[in-house]
Amino acid sequence: MKRALTPLVSLVLLTLSACAPRVTEPLPAAESPPSITPTLPQPVDATPSNSPEEIATASLTTSEVTHTSLTHYHLAVELNYAAKTLAATQTISYTNNTDLAIDSLPILVPPAEVEGVFLLTAIHTEPASLHTETIMDRAQIDLNFNPPLAPAQEVTIHLEYQLRLPMRYAAPGYTDRQVLLADWYPLIPPYLQGYGWLINPPGWVGEYLVYPLINFDLVFCLAPSPNNLVVAASAPVLSTQEGCYHYSSQEVRNFSLAISPYYQVTAAESELVTAWAYTFPEHAPLGKRAADLAIEAWATFTELYDSNGRGFLSIVEADMFDGLETDGLIYLSEWYYQTADPSPQNYLELLIVHETAHQWFYGYVHNDQAQEPWLDEALATYSELLFYEVLQPQLADWWWDFRVNTYDPQGAVNASIYEFNQYRPYINAVYLRGAEFIHALRREVGDPAFFAGLHNYLHTYGINDNFRDSTDFFSAFEGVSGADLTVISGDYFQ
Repeated sequence: MKRALTPLVSLVLLTLSACAPRVTEPLPAAESPPSITPTLPQPVDATPSNSPEEIATASLTTSEVTHTSLTHYHLAVELNYAAKTLAATQTISYTNNTDLAIDSLPILVPPAEVEGVFLLTAIHTEPASLHTETIMDRAQIDLNFNPPLAPAQEVTIHLEYQLRLPMRYAAPGYTDRQVLLADWYPLIPPYLQGYGWLINPPGWVGEYLVYPLINFDLVFCLAPSPNNLVVAASAPVLSTQEGCYHYSSQEVRNFSLAISPYYQVTAAESELVTAWAYTFPEHAPLGKRAADLAIEAWATFTELYDSNGRGFLSIVEADMFDGLETDGLIYLSEWYYQTADPSPQNYLELLIVHETAHQWFYGYVHNDQAQEPWLDEALATYSELLFYEVLQPQLADWWWDFRVNTYDPQGAVNASIYEFNQYRPYINAVYLRGAEFIHALRREVGDPAFFAGLHNYLHTYGINDNFRDSTDFFSAFEGVSGADLTVISGDYFQ
């Protein structure tokens, strides 16, 4: 049931139903190139904890934000690692970029999808002349404006909240070795002209959130701890002071972290990207291999797809059942490290390449991950093959047998996540049949038109207008090939 709240909300618990952990997918690699090791982040000695007021002040005075019409998130956070709790002050600066007056602005609260995790303690908006009614319903906050928010008008939303992280093999959550923070803060969904707010419910498999580009600024502080904690993040740390990290990212989808006293850190660097690998002690020798492989994959996809303007990637070994891409940080299940052999023919290498490709097909361009997951997952999966074709073409046949043929994949490539309640059928249809479809498309149009079509799909609309759907995909290829692709898609799509 919905309930109306005053502009200042005190001690309100969002009670929500639990959802199944999200899963993504496994992935390829080769011999590592020489690496340059930059200065590594040092564990923070979590000495005197800053008060919430001091954290907020530090956040406000150290922020250097690119002034654009993108929504800006400004967070000051303190994590109590021992208690597995988090306190946050968050400011969202939103400009109405639609051509309509907005009488209601939704704010999604992903951590509240698990009951008892999210506690909202305060919320208010500016300017004061914009009278706001706040309504909370499950994992969503609706701000109702009177008068409506006019086109190009700005609103600033101030939130204070706490997270009590759940123990689980998923993010956000914790295990006895780490805390994982993905989809951990309130966010505004994208608004599509002619459609409205793009909001999806969670499913049993896959990802459901859709992320517009944002600017993100974070001061992340650690409460006093007997252990030296290592923090992995979606961006390089700008500065550290008194147990706090300062981060800033521009034109990104989201911001994720991982925290552990056990991480061993290895780095590799090229002129294109810096990669940091965070591994548990028993897999520390694989850290350099992971970082070097990400560097190599980044160079390959830059050559194939062009630059995506990011240039940073954290690779985090995680207590998860699979892998998960986020913008600038990827989580890899410990199982992939446990089962990696010295060859490039294993899932650790496949997954690193796959998730690196997601920095293009997810990070640079984005799609509705719930309704059309093939647009990022099939392309990231097929990128594994392209990686092998460039660097180890003798393994292309192995890739098809190991990755695809052994599962005899069935199902519609363009199925939504809501058509599955098990992981394997979803992977078979969207990822593997998806790779078969991309390959059939390539054979139909030929390599020159195929790679020109991929380039068009990635770059036609520009960084500030880069949401994609299947119509954009087919238009990109039909524009360079002149081919009628309805016959091919009819063999794979429903």
